[in-house]
Amino acid sequence: MAAYLQWRRFVFFDRETVKEPAGPDGGGAGGGKPFALPPGITVCDSGRGSLVFGDILARGQIWFLPRSLQFSSFQAYKLRVTHLYQLKQHSILASVGEDEEGINPLVKVWNLEKRDGGNPLCTRIFPAIPGNKPTAVTCLTVHENLNFMAIGFADGSVVLTKGDITRDRHSKTQILHEGNYPVTGLAFRQSGKITHLFVVTTENIQSYMLSVKDYPRLELDTHGCGLRCSTLSDPSQDLQFIVAGNECVYLYQPDERGPCFAFEGQKLIVHWYRGYLIIVSKDRKSSPKSEFAGSDPQNSDKRILNVYDLCNKFIAYSSVFDDVVDVLAEWGSLYVLTRDGKIHALQEKDTQTKLEASHLLNLFYGFRFVKAPQIRG
Repeated sequence: MAAYLQWRRFVFFDRETVKEPAGPDGGGAGGGKPFALPPGITVCDSGRGSLVFGDILARGQIWFLPRSLQFSSFQAYKLRVTHLYQLKQHSILASVGEDEEGINPLVKVWNLEKRDGGNPLCTRIFPAIPGNKPTAVTCLTVHENLNFMAIGFADGSVVLTKGDITRDRHSKTQILHEGNYPVTGLAFRQSGKITHLFVVTTENIQSYMLSVKDYPRLELDTHGCGLRCSTLSDPSQDLQFIVAGNECVYLYQPDERGPCFAFEGQKLIVHWYRGYLIIVSKDRKSSPKSEFAGSDPQNSDKRILNVYDLCNKFIAYSSVFDDVVDVLAEWGSLYVLTRDGKIHALQEKDTQTKLEASHLLNLFYGFRFVKAPQIRG
């Protein structure tokens, strides 16, 4: 039987639309006009002081947007960019894209601190293919120690690169996982000297221990999630792997399933940010999702963004956005990118303001709760 908890709602974040930078005299071009991203963004990430975008205008370029909002870019592929992974502790960017039609995608590793003819130095290129079976790449992740890279595929395969991922000579690539369902999420978990890799597909969740020879595998559950609907928490939530299905959000340790929260709505995007779980979802009234994709880029329905504090059991923020492209964290804030090209900044309030807001709510609005059941499996 589910144990029902009542979750309070707070407004612990301020929302504003990012504006174009003002001119040298404080006015001129920009000056209060909403900043607009060019159309055609297919993939994005953040880290090392920039928001990173792939394939704006479908030209195979990678674009960087620093805090000054002055775009820079370089030609990464001849055709298109499909996946990006920006490391947070190193100026290393991994990408997947295509140089030729009908040719298997390529993984390229870029050192952003070194230049090659004005562009970042590409330190490694290798084909993104499991064995001899051409199949689409679905997800990409890199360990912050630069010794592991994992690539998920639509045919259910996972390719693992072990060793220095920036160099061909000092690494080994192998097929770690084979299955019958598309891989929708990957995450490395480091605890002391023990490294695990979580693998989630549309139908199951597994963990691999990479610190032991032969990489022993454990199946954690017999259900999965869509693309972009899994993430890894920080130490405040014990580095648990979070998988968001349409009915529930599940948390996992490498060897077992943890708590489960019954948050309603079709989940489209899931992120972890400074102790908060960020979920972008649809109303249940919206059209049902496909089996594989986490979101439909042609659907311009409104999206609901909720910020959950799982430890203290409250909703720190909730708001409605137009069709959300992604949610990125950089410069101490959250940034919500919407299909109309706008960037919305969510800045967490200071501690004193949050204490005052919660105190007033307790005094005057204590009867306003949101019911969210917690289930322990």
